[in-house]
Amino acid sequence: MNPNKILHLYSNHKWTGPADHALNLVAWLKRAEGVEALFACGRRPGMENHLYQKARQRRLDCINALALKKHLSWKILPDVYSLKKVVAHQQVDLIHSHQDNDALTAVLAGFGNRMVRTCYDGDPSALNFRQRFFYRRTAKIMTASCRLQAHLAKIYPDKDIQQVDIPVDPELFRPLKKSARLLAELGLEADTPLGGIVARVQKHRNFSLLLDAIEEVVKVIPDFKFLIVGRGTHIDTVARQPVKRRGLDKNVIFTGYRQEDYRDVLNLLDYKIFLVPGSDGSCRAAREALACAKPVVAARRGILPELITDGETGILIEEKPADLARAIMTMIEDNEFRKHCSRAARQYAKTVLSPERYVKKVTACYDSMIVSA
Repeated sequence: MNPNKILHLYSNHKWTGPADHALNLVAWLKRAEGVEALFACGRRPGMENHLYQKARQRRLDCINALALKKHLSWKILPDVYSLKKVVAHQQVDLIHSHQDNDALTAVLAGFGNRMVRTCYDGDPSALNFRQRFFYRRTAKIMTASCRLQAHLAKIYPDKDIQQVDIPVDPELFRPLKKSARLLAELGLEADTPLGGIVARVQKHRNFSLLLDAIEEVVKVIPDFKFLIVGRGTHIDTVARQPVKRRGLDKNVIFTGYRQEDYRDVLNLLDYKIFLVPGSDGSCRAAREALACAKPVVAARRGILPELITDGETGILIEEKPADLARAIMTMIEDNEFRKHCSRAARQYAKTVLSPERYVKKVTACYDSMIVSA
């Protein structure tokens, strides 16, 4: 019996948002029995395509016949025609959509009744016309967030809408010993509890709250150290200049954007702070931290209260400097609590955020669609 052939669509060419989740799923499905997974993403003829390159590096079976633009434009019309040809030529059984515009493309091509759509948003919001159009015609929907699942179930009570716990790659993200090289490079002591934030440094990410809290902690622990890992167009005005103005130059260390040694930088941390979800509503960076056994101090925003169990895998805070400062102090001073959260975070990642568990749920969804077709 031939395996079910699933075409995964991702309407973007950039390595942003939940692109890694989509590539991980396709890679894990390649190892699963009864499934053959193909991947198609946005392309720019004659120009660099980061997402396509990463897919090829992972040796995924890629289709490069679709434009798959992120934003709605007339270019969706040639894609509708091209998708029909790809499905026929490749003998595709089902389509798995990961973004809004590829879902619309598949529906316009007449494949809505053979499509599952994964939505990575953490917060429910009013649906626009495009979303209402394709959701109404989509066979099955998966959501990263329980709140979004409940929200969509109210709008579409007769539709099969499932919540899925999306993992990160456990072979890449796991606890590692602190790198002596990085400790020396950043001027850090191995035995001092170290916190950090991993985020694109943007105006909406609430860095003022973070710096207010750090100021409070420094009053009690003058040699307190904290890492800001990432980059951003407004990093000078949002973070570097305020750090200097506040006299926190010796406390806050900017590591810049890390790629080759990102996992080693992450494993320098004893706890991680996550305040505002970015373009990936499923909060991949928080999942990576949990997989590396790092407790997460998180705001009660988006999917974070679903992902972080207060007092077990981290601390949920109100967005007030005093509350964040208390959480940081707890992580620094209460070694037993921090170690307990560390063990619980890793256990959560190994069980709930298990790739095997995720793939089993996704393939069961595919099987039910094939049977009912």
